[in-house]
Formats: sequence, C-alpha cells, structure tokens
Amino acid sequence: MPLAHSEPNDVASCLAQLGLEESKLSEVVKRGYLAFASCTANDPPLYPGFNAWAVTVRALREYLLPAGWERSNENNYSLVINPTGTVAIAVATGDEGTGRSTAAPMTRSSKGPSTAEAVTSNQLQLDLIFPPVTVPPLPAVDDAQRMTWILLVHRGQGEVRCELSLPTSMGPDGRVDGWQERIILGAIPTDPDIVEIVPPSPPDQPDINVDVKRRA
Repeated sequence: MPLAHSEPNDVASCLAQLGLEESKLSEVVKRGYLAFASCTANDPPLYPGFNAWAVTVRALREYLLPAGWERSNENNYSLVINPTGTVAIAVATGDEGTGRSTAAPMTRSSKGPSTAEAVTSNQLQLDLIFPPVTVPPLPAVDDAQRMTWILLVHRGQGEVRCELSLPTSMGPDGRVDGWQERIILGAIPTDPDIVEIVPPSPPDQPDINVDVKRRA
C-alpha cells in the first residue's frame, strides 16, 4: 500500500519538502473547476474536461514559475519543474478513489508514452520492481534524478477531491494505477447541481508525440 498523508500537519510538512503549499494548490484546483463549471451545453462534449485540465495546468504554472520553477511541454507532455530539476508535476483527472486515503485511485483515462516514461523513471529511482511498461522510446530527460508527481483531480457531487501523488505503475489499459506516496489535499466544496457527465474515453490530457515539420 502507498504511504498516504492526510493529517493536516503531515500534509503541510510533505508539501513543504516539495516547496508547495496546500492553500495555493487548492486555488489552482478551484480555477480548474471554475473553468469546467463555466461551460454550457453549447460547448462540444469533450471541451469542459479539457478546459478544466488546461486551466489547472496554467494556474499551477502561474503559481510556481515566480518561485523559479520552469514549464516544459517536451513531447507535448505539460509539466512544471522545480528549480533543481528534481521534481516535476503533471495534472490529470482521477477516478472516484481520488482524494480518499483508504482508496486506490487511478487516472480516469489511459495515458500515453510520456506518462509511461515518467512512471518508469520513478520506478528506477525508487528501485522498485514492476512489469515493464511497453512504450515507444523517448529522449532521456535532462535530469536523470527527476521524480514526476501527478496532481490528481476528481470532480464529484458537491466537491472536488484532489491529491498530489507519486506514480509507480500503469495497468494494461494504460491508466496509472499504483503510487509510492499520496499527499491527500482537503476536498473543495462546489455547486452540488453541477455534475460531470463523463463522455466515452475522454482525452483529459494530451500525452502524445507530435512531429511538427515546416512545409517546403
């Protein structure tokens, strides 16, 4: 079982070691929720979830870049990386287990090769043994010591639950399903009348390799 931190003092201490504050992360998640809640039935079905993810990424970067963190979109994988290059954070939507210390959360949708590469790197640095994740080869990260965390967000009935967790495994369906450590953030109350209708196979985060070439 992963180590789950849920007591307020424990959460604050763990986040401080990463250079983070719970109140700031909560504001980041709130901005993503407001982006979701601002959508209407006239938007394309996949847009609310994508919009929430994109605004959450932007808010996370606006919080951390002034503190010396850097943004990275290498291989179309959106991260924010700490000044020493040892910690990176991605954003993803989680399932019902997100934000519950006794549950075993997973990402809501399958992830691509960049996430798999990050998970494999975490495994190697933690000296863990898992079945290998089969993905196309990607360029090695600049800093081999980087640990990639995921800010996992779940929009439920009347609340948004979230956690910052360190992924260590992916299932056969491509969803992240194992964690070394979970930092459970406080649930954020929301409008109970706004309920997400989950479309089939939602692409809640771009995680693909894009080869862009200039026209001749």
